[in-house]
Amino acid sequence: MLSFFCGGMPSEDGARRIVAAMGLDARQLQSFRYRGQGWPGLTVATTAEGGRAEMPYSESWGAHLSREVQFRCKICPDAVGGTADIACADAWHGDDAGYPLFEEEDGRSLIAARTATGEALLRSAQAAGVVDASPLPISDISRMQPAQAQRKRMVAARVLATRLLGQATPRMRDLDVMRAARRGRLYDLTHNFLGTLRRVWQRRWRRTWAGMHR
Repeated sequence: MLSFFCGGMPSEDGARRIVAAMGLDARQLQSFRYRGQGWPGLTVATTAEGGRAEMPYSESWGAHLSREVQFRCKICPDAVGGTADIACADAWHGDDAGYPLFEEEDGRSLIAARTATGEALLRSAQAAGVVDASPLPISDISRMQPAQAQRKRMVAARVLATRLLGQATPRMRDLDVMRAARRGRLYDLTHNFLGTLRRVWQRRWRRTWAGMHR
């Protein structure tokens, strides 16, 4: 089983915001590419009339898409492909504070072989010359993917808050969620717990209010 590190699924509104920021007419949109043709690659939109606009990934994700990530992604216990034999991710270069730079560079990927089957597959690919890879310390992964590391530490607090308000939550068995939570700071755990309580309660209140005024 192959998987990847997932930053979350933005709503369609995120893409619409990008197109509007580019100054294009969404009704004339012919193609839209979130990233690619480079690393991380530009966000590119074209229109049927020949219009074309680009946006760096740092802006498209940082200013638009990351704000539109769906709530279910924020309580996902396995955004890092922990149940897969191999999980891959962007091996971001970071600044002095550890935040990914997202600058255009030669691409590099993180390959996490999580099982004996995955390790055997990776070694066979290396032996065949299909993959060129070298080992790295596990501690480097959190520097390459700091947002994923923090999300994993906070997901237990978010899920607990969601459950307390009677909402459905994902199964978390064998995903080391509590082990990750013990690595989180108490302030961050409390902040995430209370913030999720507020968010879920507001959603329920809005739905109830809308139902009363139909």
